[in-house]
Order: sequence, then structure tokens, then C-alpha cells
Amino acid sequence: MIGMIRQILKFSGKYAKRIRIAYITVFLHSLLLNIPVMAAILTVDRCLNGRLDLKTGVLTAVLLYSAFLLQALCKNLSDRLESGTGYMIFCDKRRELGEHLRRLPMGYFTEGNLGKISSVLSQDMVYIEEQAMTIVADVVSDIFSTILTCVFMFVFHPLLGAVTLAVDILAFLIAQPMIRRSSADAKLRQESIEGLTSAVLEYADGLPVIKSYGMTGESASEMRNAFHASRAANLEYEEHILPYEIAMMLLYGIGMTGILASAVWLFQQGSITAVYFVGVVLFLFSIFSSVKHLFQQSTRLTIMKNSLDRINEIFNEAEITDFGTAKITDDPTDAEIEFQNVSFGYGKEMILRDISFTAKKGQIAALVGESGSGKTTIASLLARFWDVGSGEIRIRNTNIKDVQLSDLMAHISMVFQRVYLFHDTVYNNIAMGSGASREEVMEAAKKARCYEFIMSLPYGFDTIIGEGGATLSGGEAQRISIARCILKDAPIIILDEATASIDADNERCIQEAMSELCRNKTVLVIAHRLYTIANADQIIVMDKGRIAEQGTREELLSLGGIYSRMEAANA
Repeated sequence: MIGMIRQILKFSGKYAKRIRIAYITVFLHSLLLNIPVMAAILTVDRCLNGRLDLKTGVLTAVLLYSAFLLQALCKNLSDRLESGTGYMIFCDKRRELGEHLRRLPMGYFTEGNLGKISSVLSQDMVYIEEQAMTIVADVVSDIFSTILTCVFMFVFHPLLGAVTLAVDILAFLIAQPMIRRSSADAKLRQESIEGLTSAVLEYADGLPVIKSYGMTGESASEMRNAFHASRAANLEYEEHILPYEIAMMLLYGIGMTGILASAVWLFQQGSITAVYFVGVVLFLFSIFSSVKHLFQQSTRLTIMKNSLDRINEIFNEAEITDFGTAKITDDPTDAEIEFQNVSFGYGKEMILRDISFTAKKGQIAALVGESGSGKTTIASLLARFWDVGSGEIRIRNTNIKDVQLSDLMAHISMVFQRVYLFHDTVYNNIAMGSGASREEVMEAAKKARCYEFIMSLPYGFDTIIGEGGATLSGGEAQRISIARCILKDAPIIILDEATASIDADNERCIQEAMSELCRNKTVLVIAHRLYTIANADQIIVMDKGRIAEQGTREELLSLGGIYSRMEAANA
């Protein structure tokens, strides 16, 4: 438990000082809790000795009232210093997590970690934020109270103190396997919550498709299984802890019986006075309340520890380094984009092998090939969503790893196959914090062939778009994303299968918008519709992570190879 408190203090960072100061108020609160019993013992002592009078009664009442007031004050101060600190800590931690996630490679978000991130944000952080500091306060208070109670029992008589200490030690020994078991089960419990979150997210994301095929019942089986697994993990957690809690309750009962029997025997022997005997009786039912409460907290502590470990797992994920000091020059060079012997893999699985090509300023370089051949990975590496395993990627003779990400992204615009628009106005979705004037945004919308449909919306450019662009058609959302790129005016454009899922009615507008976007730009395009890249300066045919063919359309057709067969298949 002490180790857990140290871990919380380390995690608290600059706020740890507030928690340490709170220990003083917690100690005083524990001390004041014993004042009523002490006052009762003194009152009984005066009563038995015939010295109880009005003055003593008034002083005792004032003492008790003062003790209650000071208890409330100490409790308030400790809550402010500890519970309030929890919200301060996680206000900072959430911001830190957001910054950390922004610097992680995109591969992290494609490995089933979205459920984990969601679970950490909605479960683990909230649990620690609301519970951790209270638990720390309770644990520290219980430790102080247990020590003080043991000292008081030694004051009454060494035998009574020895019995109390023996019970405390036995409780500590029983608690150790309970804490270990609880820690193991807590990890499984948190993992089941993560699995449940992932299942719900996947079900919600695929609900339109599921409904269209009338499979709401069948497709919910994974989510139901996740609910059952979560229930089973929670029940198993409680079942494994129950025998230890029963053993603890029996130990406390035996301990209280032993202390009462010892007190009776000592009183009969004349070893303690009647006042001390009454004091023991008054103390009897609260002697082990602190140690009992302390080890009841152990289950919450183990959940908290596992929550902390899961949070730290995300924070410990390696970030893409962003310490570059080089600048991408504005001077024209022979090679706008250059891949030099680039290889890349996810873990041990190699996706790209020895990729080399050059795109000059103003050229269009098209990537084609079967699904999984590495086309999108090449585009992602250029935007530095991942770092290359070996080789180099250069923009205007500058290695992109030597450039700050903000500077790199200032030179690149991307049109994704899956467009994401924010729950905001059309204007803000196009401007994207660029500080562009309203006239500039409207001009970009006109070039992207979306001005007319925007003006037909209820509030024009001030119309709120549903999250993810849900209130727009796919073609409309695509054109808004193109308008966004036109406004950015970056010299390099990446088109990631931008026309693969657009209906025929929108395709003409999309093509016109792309022509505006790509004018005088260097373009890296991925397309399944080969006629859209017929005029590309070079076509790179990917096959199983390697460049199989490379050249203009006419050159590739003359080879009679993969590209020729692809075009024949699409004819």
C-alpha cells in the first residue's frame, strides 16, 4: 500500500506537494477521532472518584465541541488538498495524453487500441480522478489511526497492546495474498472493460450496414459476449476476494474477544483500574475499525494500480521524434519528392521493400496495384504518419525526419478516401484555423465546386455540419475537404483513393475540383480507376510491397505486364 501511495505521488508530479501537506491534516483528523473516547474515560474516572461537577461537564462539552469542529476543519482541508488535486492532476494529464496521442505513429491507432484509449479516458482516468485521492487520504488516515490505537492499548496495559499488535500483524499477513489475487483479477477486470468498449464502438460504427442487412440480432452477438465476459470478470473478482474478507472478519472477532477476555482477567487481577477497564470496553468495537477499513481499501487500490498501469502504458508508447531543425527550402530542385531505398514494416511483417522513385516539381506520380500492395503506406510515410524502417524520404533534398512535423505538414495537403468533417460550421471546416478571410474561404469553395450546394444549405457557410459530415453526401463532404486543401495551398498534394467511392453524379464535380487543387502542384495519387491517371507523368505499379513497373502509361502498356493486364481488366 505504501508503494501504491508512492506511485500516486510520482504520477501527481508538481501536485505531489499538496498531497504531502494533506498528510498533516489527515494525521490531526485521526488524532481528533480519539478525543471523544478519551473524554469519556476522563468523565467516568471523575464520576467513579466523586469529582464530577458542573465545571467538569462544561469543560468536557467544550472539548468535545472543539474536537468536532477541528475534525470538520481538518477533513475539509484534506478534501481540498487531495480530492481537489485529483481534478487538477487529470486536467493536465488529459491535455498531456492528447499531445502524446498526436505524436504517436498512425500504426498505433490501427492495432485495436481505440477501445483501450476510450476505456482509459472514460474509465481509468475518471476512476482515479474521483477515487484515488480519497483512497490515499483514507489509507493514510487508517494507518495513523491503527498506530494510535495500538499505542493507546499499550498505555492501558502491555498485554492489551500485544494482543492488538498481534491481530494487526495477522491481518497484514492475510491481506498479502488477498492483494496479490485482487491485483491479478483487477487486471482481467479492466481488460474486460476494454474489450466491452471496443465491441460497443465497433457495433455502433457498423450499425448502418448491420441494419441494411437486417442483422441487428446476429451482429450484436460479439457485444453480448463482451457484456457476459465483463459480468463474469466482475463476479469472479468478488468471489476470489470473499474468502479473505471472511477470514479478516473472523480474525477481528477473535481479536476483540481476546482483548475483552484479557481486560476482564487484568481487572480481576488488579492490573488495571476500573477506569481503564471501562476505557477498553468503550474502545472495544472500534479497536480494529481502522485496520479493517484499511484492508477493505486494498481492492480499490488494486483497481487503481491497474488503472494507473494502463494509463502509463499509453504514455510509454514511443512517439515519433520531432526535434528536427532543418527547413524545407523554397528553392526549386530537380526532386520535389524522393524515396531512396525505403523499407518499412509493422513489427516483423515487412510491407515495403527497397522503394525508390522521384517526382519532380509539378509532376503527377500515380501509385497503382492490388489492395495491400503498399500504396497507402507510401503516402502515409511521405506525410510521416510512420517513420521509415530504412532508407530516406526527401522533400527538396531535405530528409523529412530532420524537419519538424509542423513544417512538413505545412508543405503537404491530403485528400483522404474517408473524409472526416467536424461538428462545426461549413466555414470553420474549410478554414480549419488558418485565419483565412471569409472571401478567401468562399473563393476556395468555388474552386472546389461546392459553393452552390453550400449556399443552398439553411444557413449557408454558417450551417452546422453533423459529426463526421453525417448530414452531407459523400461527394459533398469530399468537395469540402478539397476546398480545405485549396485554401491551405501546400505545394505537395496526396490524393488517397479520393474517387474510389464517389457516385457518378458527383464524380465530374470532384474531378474539376481536383484539377483546381492540383494545378501547379506536385501530386502523389492513389487510384483504382485507371482512367483518372492516364495523363500522370509517371505510374508506379506496386506488387507485394515492391515496385514492379514504373513509367508513363504508354511505356507500361508497351511492356505488356501488370499494368497492361490491369487496364485490360478495367476496360
